[in-house]
Order: sequence, then structure tokens, then C-alpha cells
Amino acid sequence: MDNGQRSLWAILGTEPTGDERALKRAYAKRLKVTRPEDDPAAFQELREAYEYALRHAHLFAEEFPEAQAAAVETPPMETAELWGVIDEPAREAQESQEPPAELWGVIAQEPAPPSELWGVVAIDPAQEAASLWQAFLEQSRHADAGEVLAGILQDDAMLNLDVREEFDLCALRYCASAGYELALRQALFEQLGWDRDFSYLARSHGDLVRAAVQRYRADRSFAHFSDNRDSYPGLDCIMSQQSPSAYARQLFDQKFTLQLRELLHAIRWQHAEMLAWKLDTDLFEQWEHAVHAKRYFKQTALASGGLGFVLHFMLAGVLDAAGFKLGDTAAYASLLGFQALAFALLAMHALRWPAPLFTRLEALQETLQDRLPVLWQRPGLRQLGWIAPYLVLALLLFLPERSDGMRLVTAAGLCASALLAYAMNRQLLHGMLLLLCLGLSLFAAMFMSGRGPSALAIGEAMPLMFCLAALALRCATGLYGDCGFPEALLPRLRAAWLIGCAGLLSLLYVQQLPAALVGAALYAWSCAGLLFSPTDFKWKTIWPVVLVPSLASVVLAGHAPAIRAMPMMHHSVELALAVLYLTLRYIYLSYRTSVTKPGLS
Repeated sequence: MDNGQRSLWAILGTEPTGDERALKRAYAKRLKVTRPEDDPAAFQELREAYEYALRHAHLFAEEFPEAQAAAVETPPMETAELWGVIDEPAREAQESQEPPAELWGVIAQEPAPPSELWGVVAIDPAQEAASLWQAFLEQSRHADAGEVLAGILQDDAMLNLDVREEFDLCALRYCASAGYELALRQALFEQLGWDRDFSYLARSHGDLVRAAVQRYRADRSFAHFSDNRDSYPGLDCIMSQQSPSAYARQLFDQKFTLQLRELLHAIRWQHAEMLAWKLDTDLFEQWEHAVHAKRYFKQTALASGGLGFVLHFMLAGVLDAAGFKLGDTAAYASLLGFQALAFALLAMHALRWPAPLFTRLEALQETLQDRLPVLWQRPGLRQLGWIAPYLVLALLLFLPERSDGMRLVTAAGLCASALLAYAMNRQLLHGMLLLLCLGLSLFAAMFMSGRGPSALAIGEAMPLMFCLAALALRCATGLYGDCGFPEALLPRLRAAWLIGCAGLLSLLYVQQLPAALVGAALYAWSCAGLLFSPTDFKWKTIWPVVLVPSLASVVLAGHAPAIRAMPMMHHSVELALAVLYLTLRYIYLSYRTSVTKPGLS
């Protein structure tokens, strides 16, 4: 019996009470969300619960006297019964008639229909709703719209579902029109629950609901973008409703244009209501055309100038490695020629001209994707393409004696590998990071430059160090994982690399094998170790590397002066010691984490 009563009040959505007026009010509210055409079973359950509660209202009044006393304080309803609430005599008279006629689950008496049938009251619902709506508009001018609407919704007339639907329809027409107030419309959406569900209105007034909701979302999007227009300069251009010609200078900035392109795409596909109701569609399309047509930026011009200087210095370094010197006239001609070449190449790339050539290149790229899907599914494998020729050329520098032709080929190949490394890591090497990488490469190249025929020339050292810095930066971002290799093998690979590195350093120290051969193997082994050791370039982490040159001198102390003066031998040992330090530090940090945190092996 207790469980049945609790289920009864849960169905009616009210506290236990024996007051018939409270039961009628609860039933009318539940009818709004429980309709026979939507869920017949739930409607039948609600109807049976309501009739059961009315029949036993006198028993509930004795069982819950406090709820009954609270209900008595409110004035009784003097109007006719609402929405299918039938008193006992009328119901008994209806049950005696045969055959019954059903209307919305209510049994009516055919010969003498009662004066009130399922919510049909003596007033016009449309007129009553219009009066309530006008009262709401008048009162909201002098008070908070949300509080006024909450009070009107508690009016007894709102218990009539016909009046409530007519009132909702008045509010819907108001929100779908152009002359609404934002505060009043916001209160309607919040109090009536339209920001969560409006399906009961969409069935009969789909066009009005669509217009009202679109205007509501357009205003919300417009307010959101207006609040953030100071944070995004490109957004200020769109919201200002000015033509793209007014911002011609800003469009030459690549960051500004790319940001504006993303904003336009977001507004087009995620805030279409704001575009349709709040913005000028023709002007918006002009912005889209101007932004997507812009390909050449001031950053492109700066990059062209930098590329021209790099190519000029590379040529000078290659010729210097071969024993040639550029005169003043040749130097000026080289500089201007490479500047013109760099501007032409980057302009062609930016403007995608000539179009047939770039179409052919895109078709070739698609063909490679079809034939070599592994390379495109694992982007890290493409990053390893330039490392193989770089290692071959770097190992040639360990030869004690090289001819002029060999030096020329080595220097030119290292320059080409540096350009290839930059092209494959262009997304990583940009801005201040590129300048830092170039500065470190220049400093290391000047530091490595020596005297004598076996010294490493500046033309070879600069691209050599740039490629090594690019490899270290790329490995720090997870090159091993991008290659698709199994992560579970990393601990074993690090252990194997540590053993191999210790063995090669020992062989170099005890001088059991030719020094050049061991140095070349140690350099290649160190480059491979970068793939397994996350490189950390923070000052707090990297400072012990300053001790590496001194340790390298200790390792090479017993060798002949020719070996000790060979820059590549020092470079090989220094790189091996630096990678060894970073690997041991990472293993130590991982082990300390596994000890302090349970559950890690």
C-alpha cells in the first residue's frame, strides 16, 4: 500500500495530499507533457492515478492532515471543473449510460452533455491568453521580465491547457518577429523552457519555432563574438561590417589572414543563424573571397630574403671548402642572383603558378600516397628520409685525407641535406625556433672550425650542425612514436643503446681499433640514440652538457696529435656523451616515478 501511494504521487508529480484542488492542478500540469498521441501508456497511467486520487481524496486528507491544512489556506476554486475533472455524481450518471463515448480518455454522457467537457470553459482561451500577454508586456516595462513571467505562469487561468498554449503561441509570435527586446525574449526562453525543449510547439507551429530559435541563436552568437572581438583582430574586421579593402594592409600579415580564415569558416558552418539574421551575407562572401585568394604575405617576402642569404653563404662555404674564393664582383652577383631566385621560387609556391606544374605535383603526390600508404599513415617515416644521406655525408668527414673534389661534393651534399631537413620539418622550424637553430649551428660551426688541411671547414660545419639540431628538435616531439614503432620496445632499445655506446667509448679509449672507424661508428650510433632519448633543451636540464668537451678531450688524450686535432672525432665523442647523459637522466626520472607511484612496473 505504501509503495502504491509513493508511485501514485510520483506519477502525479506532487506531494501527498487530499486536497482536490491541488490534485487537479497537478493533473493539469502533467497533461502538458504527457499527451495521448505521444505516449498512450503514460497517459493511461496518469489518468488512472488521477481518478484513484480523487476517489480516495477523503482518506488522503485524514492521512496527510498537514498538507490538507496548507491547502485550505488558499481560496477554493469557484469556477467549473478543468480539463476532464468530473465530480462523482456526474461520473456515476455517465457510467450508467450505454454505450459510452470516449473523448481524450474521459467518459461523457451522450444524451445530456455536461456544461464543461475536458477543459472547455466558459471563456475564450485565445482572448484570455491575449489579455495575459498584454498584462505581461505592460508589467515587464517597469519590472524584471523573468519575475513578472514567473508570476503570470502561476495564475489559475494557466491551468487550462488551451489558455497556456495560446499564451505560448503569443510568446512564440513575439520571439519570431523582428521587434523584440533581448531581455524579455531571454526571460521567455528561460521560463518557458524553450532553450531545452520546444517539440510540443514544433508539431503545430514549425515555421514560427524555427524562426524564433534561429533568432535566439543568432543573438547569442552575436553577443559571444562581440564580447571577444578585442581578443581577435580578425573578428573585429567581420563585426565592423566594412569591406575587405579597408583592411588591405592587415591582409598581408599571414597570422592575421589565417586566423580570419578560421573565423570565417567557423561562422559559415557553426554559426549560420548569425550569418543569416545579423550579418550582411554579400559582404561576408566578399571577405571569404579576399581571404582565401590571399596567398602572398609579408612573411613570404621575409622568408625569401632569408633564403637568398642562406643560399649565398652556402655557395661561398662550398667554394671555400674546395679552395676557391669569391671576389667582390662575384660575391655581389651571387647575393643578388640568389635573392632573385629565392623570391621567384617562393612566389611561385605561394601563388601556385604555373598551375599545370602544381597540378602535376599534386597528382604525383596522390600516386605516391596510393603506392606507399605506410609513409603517409606514419608521418615520422618521411622525416627519416633526409637522415640517411646526411649520415653518409657526415661519415665522409672522418676520412683523414680528402681530395678537393671530395671536399666539394661533401660540402654541397651537406648543404642540400640541410635544405631537405628544413623542408621536411617546416612546420616545426619556424619563427624564433628557426633563428635559434641557425644561431646555434653557426656558433657550433665556428667553434668546430680548426686549422690545417684536416680541419672541418665552416662551409661543412654549418649545414652539419643545422641537420643535427633539426634531428634533435624533431626527436624531442616524438619521432619514434610518429614512425609507428611499438612503444613497449623503448626500454629494451634504450638499454641496448647504452651498452653499445659504452662499448664504443671503451674501444676508442683503449685504442684497440682504428680511431677514425670507431669515431664514425660512434657518431652514427649517437644519431640513432637521439630517436630513443627525448631531448630536453631547458637550461635547468641541459647545463651539464657544457662539461662534454672536457670529457671528450680526456677520452682522446691517448691518441696521436693528428687524431686529437680532428674536429669530427671530438664532435663524435661530444655527441655520444650528450645523448648518454640525456638518456640516463630520462631513465632515472622514469624509475623515480615508478618507485613513488604504485602500480607502475
